[in-house]
Amino acid sequence: MLAAFGLTELEERVYLELVSGQPGTAGELARRLAVSPTEVDRAVRTLERPGLVHTVDGRAEAASPDLAIDSLMMQRMRELQEARIGLRDWLQQQRATDPLDQGIHMVVGGATISQTFEQFLRGAQDEVLGFDRPPYAREFHDNPTELDLLSRGVRFRVVYDRRALERPNASSHIGALVAAGEQARVASDVPGKLAVADRRVALLSFPGRTGTIEPWALVVRGASWVDVLVAFFTEVWERATPLRLSPSMDAIDDVDRWSLPTATDRQILSLLMTGLPDKAVASQLGMSLRTVQRRLRQLMDVTGSATRMQLGWFVARNDWL
Repeated sequence: MLAAFGLTELEERVYLELVSGQPGTAGELARRLAVSPTEVDRAVRTLERPGLVHTVDGRAEAASPDLAIDSLMMQRMRELQEARIGLRDWLQQQRATDPLDQGIHMVVGGATISQTFEQFLRGAQDEVLGFDRPPYAREFHDNPTELDLLSRGVRFRVVYDRRALERPNASSHIGALVAAGEQARVASDVPGKLAVADRRVALLSFPGRTGTIEPWALVVRGASWVDVLVAFFTEVWERATPLRLSPSMDAIDDVDRWSLPTATDRQILSLLMTGLPDKAVASQLGMSLRTVQRRLRQLMDVTGSATRMQLGWFVARNDWL
């Protein structure tokens, strides 16, 4: 009956004898239970700890069953809680010190990867690092999760493949994230799709090789592996070009040529620095090719640049991007 609370059979018999009978010494209880006085004495000392039994002048007597059982239950709950905390701490220590802790599992299929990525983002508390590149399963869509995390102070640093900027409306969609706080850069050939949350878990995505093979991804945990991916990201980030975009912009006419650089100047220069041709820049910014080229000519005149290479040197020297 009381074994669920951690009492042995003898301890239960001693307690029930005291509840139903009279107080007694270890010798008296031993005769009544037909066991040795040493065994009874040990059982009584155990029952005293949770307050089930009190000893006065060498005679043991039982506490009220209602109070005693409540006390025993509370003690048992404390012991279980302490055991749970101890086991959890031990497991965390084992995972932290185990050099072979790979913590890698695979997810397959576009829908499953999207769901995993959403859960992945929701778990971020401080920082998300990412690579973004084609191919894409669908057109651009709003990313309310990233916007929500940015508003709560989670930092985002993303390196976009230059080909990502060739997608329709790429400038406005990425610009909305940049305006919300995302730090964005562009590289000519981003090696893959990657996201790292709080430098403790990473998601690597891979496209299907043929039409019959679904896309798949790896969820990676463990400092041994994630640290390598963070170092890889950092190397690409440092070589990438900063991207200056905004979610919307006004059309350019004859603006003050001496008020430089304007927000639109930064957008034009930022996209050109990624290697996009003039026509693609004009398409991304929603303006005519002639307007882009006229504005570039004005920038070259104002900065005294004879070539676009000289303009790029001036932009870098004066920290326009």
